[in-house]
Amino acid sequence: MRLILISFISLCLAACGVPSALRPAGEAVDIQLIENVDVLDIETGAIARGQVVRVEDGVITHVGPQGRFNGGSGASGEIHRIDARGGLIIPGLIDMHVHVFDESDLAANLAYGVTTVRNLGGMPFHLPMARQIEEGRLLGPRLITTGTILNENGGRNTNELQSLVSGGDAARSEVRRQYAAGYRHLKLYSNLTRESFAAIREEAELLGMTLSGHPVEGSETEPLDFSATLEAGFVTIEHAESIVWFALQDDTDPERAAALARQMAQAGARVTPTLIVHDNLARIVETNGAHAERPELESFSPVVRVFEQDSYDFWARYPHDDRSRMQAFYVEMTGLMHEAGVELVVGSDAGIMVTPHGISVSQEIELLMDAGLSPLAALQAATINPAGALGLGEQIGRVEPGFAADFLLLPDNPLTDMSILRSPRGVMRDGQWFDEGALAELREASTRPSEIRTWRRVVRHVVTR
Repeated sequence: MRLILISFISLCLAACGVPSALRPAGEAVDIQLIENVDVLDIETGAIARGQVVRVEDGVITHVGPQGRFNGGSGASGEIHRIDARGGLIIPGLIDMHVHVFDESDLAANLAYGVTTVRNLGGMPFHLPMARQIEEGRLLGPRLITTGTILNENGGRNTNELQSLVSGGDAARSEVRRQYAAGYRHLKLYSNLTRESFAAIREEAELLGMTLSGHPVEGSETEPLDFSATLEAGFVTIEHAESIVWFALQDDTDPERAAALARQMAQAGARVTPTLIVHDNLARIVETNGAHAERPELESFSPVVRVFEQDSYDFWARYPHDDRSRMQAFYVEMTGLMHEAGVELVVGSDAGIMVTPHGISVSQEIELLMDAGLSPLAALQAATINPAGALGLGEQIGRVEPGFAADFLLLPDNPLTDMSILRSPRGVMRDGQWFDEGALAELREASTRPSEIRTWRRVVRHVVTR
């Protein structure tokens, strides 16, 4: 893979000044009224009918009955009215595990009502991109990012996009480097040694940085018990698959799994199951590779395809049915965690393993329902649960006065048919309204990722670390 990257260096570094795929289409209107609309209470599942939602400067300032509100006034007095035609508003969706490579990924998320994403694996362009979004110079979901993935030099599953450390001093130095660069969140991979893991924890606590990631396994000579991860205070532990692999050694005994779920609940663990990404892998196996060519992958990065093609080919030829059986157990394990009281948050792992941005969130929600979550609990896992996990529980995740104007307009109640999340009639992000025509344009923009821009970013990341 390094040879591929080096062969692109001259081309990619020369590709300066490539314009962003998405820029704001115009200035936001001072006051917006969404009228003739029903509003879902994400806490209780109750629906308030015949409401009007008032938005000013990107913030919800009023939610109440249509007949009792005349619109109020604002600094300029300019009011833009949006007739929801009896549709239903729910909070914007939050994807807690993505990999953003291009502005087209931002478009794909907005097109399906994903208004906040957490990128787990930072590269140099992510922090400037997040600032551009925050400042209104680039359209996109709210972007929160960890620094570069931390893993142990010489461990399993290392790659050139990770920051590889060797022991405590190197681990501390890398944490400080990421902090100085502006990152405030760390992602840990599986194979950190006991020494490196302890150093990362200590330095992160000193600097006030959060930890999330895979269960940390330690080394072959000094393995770590799963309890070490539980005690580390992760914001989220990633992947039901990784939990089953490490904590259960892929044992599918339901009693042992239930005991583990209880242990996790007692420790206060929060989990991002990312069921959809392994589901996609299992479907590649089931279809002898055809699933990797489905139409919804028009928005998937061609650069990531280059990186992952060997993996697709391997799984397309894989002769066993164990991936399908294990996928069923990952869903079962997720249900056991929920029953035990482990808080779950939606994450899709979009951007890798033929998992596209945006639409994969609704698919993950449906898999949580397969695991036994009620429709409301599954929707909470994509709204109020992750909002709280991010420390933004008083800012996003609800349609209430004082909260950011991030929400979806749906044709009906998703609690009776979750598939309608894939066909929003409108999306508001930070007070900017996207009607059905604008959403179609976003979906079209998502199918035009810039290959050269992505290569340039990947090469810069690799050669500057």
